[in-house]
Amino acid sequence: MIVFAGPSIVGVNIPDEIDLRPPAKQGDIYLATLDSSEPIGLIDGYFEGVPAVWHKEILWALAHGIPVLGASSMGALRAAELDHFGMIGVGRIYEGFRDGLYEDDDEVALHHSPPEVGYAPLSIAMVNIRATIDKAIAGGIISVEQGANMIVGAKSLYYGDRNWKRILQDIPSEIANTLKEWLPENEVDQKQIDAVSLLNRMIKNDVTTPSVAEVSTFDFEHTRLWDNAVQHWQSAATRKGHVSDLHLLDDD
Repeated sequence: MIVFAGPSIVGVNIPDEIDLRPPAKQGDIYLATLDSSEPIGLIDGYFEGVPAVWHKEILWALAHGIPVLGASSMGALRAAELDHFGMIGVGRIYEGFRDGLYEDDDEVALHHSPPEVGYAPLSIAMVNIRATIDKAIAGGIISVEQGANMIVGAKSLYYGDRNWKRILQDIPSEIANTLKEWLPENEVDQKQIDAVSLLNRMIKNDVTTPSVAEVSTFDFEHTRLWDNAVQHWQSAATRKGHVSDLHLLDDD
């Protein structure tokens, strides 16, 4: 089973059954279908400066009977957009996008370190900020109004600048000091929680679409743009020695 992930799983033990690959870019899901017909998990993916995972390559996998699960980050976004076609969304972040609670891509975006040092997050995703503030409100650490103001302040920041130091400097000092003491033991990493849920579902082989009756049947349409993209991805993969059988799922 192939899973694309990076910053969302820092510190997580990855089961041996999982073929862990870096955050996905455009073409990676398609190429994964050439390597295996096992389920594919999409957690993290590139989007800034690198072409993002294309919806059509996920539809390609689904059309060929390969389950695709999404959670946490890019996976949650794509699952909310494609669950009607059979992609399986996992976790609260997916549900938030599905239900319209979240609308912007920057809800899951963050800066992270290079792969050589393990994709360590260098900023905090907005969905994690929201989950942590919700916990602080539920625990009586801050009021609903204070939490709402913090959300507005955090949302106004560029996603790469979101961190607790920056967020806390814009609120009254007594509240900031209370949160500084509370955060180290109570911060919620919703992205990692959802990522682990996806891994667990894959390990249990729980890859059945929950609401099969609502899933649309569709015919995968070949277009010139798709065929050109496939040719490009296959050529690049061949040069890198990435794929052993480039015709595993060809329709021709």
